[in-house]
Amino acid sequence: MTRDDFLKILPDLARTYQAPAQILARISDVDLLMVVGASGVGKTSVIKRLGVPYVPTDTTRPKRPEEIEGLDYFFHTDYQQLADDIKNRQFVQIAVGPTGDFYGTRASLYPQVGMAVLGVLAEVVPQFRNLGFSDTLTVYITPPTFLEWMDRLGRISFDRDQLLGRLKESKFSFNFALSDGQIHFILNDELDAAVHQTNMLLNGKVDAEREAKAHEEAQRISQELTFT
Repeated sequence: MTRDDFLKILPDLARTYQAPAQILARISDVDLLMVVGASGVGKTSVIKRLGVPYVPTDTTRPKRPEEIEGLDYFFHTDYQQLADDIKNRQFVQIAVGPTGDFYGTRASLYPQVGMAVLGVLAEVVPQFRNLGFSDTLTVYITPPTFLEWMDRLGRISFDRDQLLGRLKESKFSFNFALSDGQIHFILNDELDAAVHQTNMLLNGKVDAEREAKAHEEAQRISQELTFT
């Protein structure tokens, strides 16, 4: 099976996918921290500094130079095997990313109990909340300004179609976060501060001032994206 063949059938596979009970039972004692945000806002940098067990995602998107196979993601090019794994319901969940690529997590990569952290697409946050985790917490990473975010995004090697896909997903992502009453906004103006703010949330404490600033900036960026 070619990559194009796989990506053509992926939306239907994702739309009808349902994990079996034995896989969902494997995550029932896990508290999941979902880190959400547009491309280039620094989700991975925050995740790596938290000290919380990270769940690597299986994906078909191309590997970036700084990424490590099996540590950041599992990068797939055997599309027939991946299609078979999906049909055999080997994943906790699957999703189609902003450029049409596959994303999914396997139950064996979650800890048996306690906290785990995962970067999650905004559109599948409701799905994760209903999968049967012991508890979920959702944070949205917000850049300090629209211009700085554009600068960060420009450092990632996207072709034109990939960039348009990322901007479309980013618009949805910001709008979703602003309309979802359960999301906490993390201001990533400085990495140490963003990590500290997130760790405070894990300990049940809210930095109201930073959260308000992040929320306000997310609103401004969402308005800017109206014109992109």
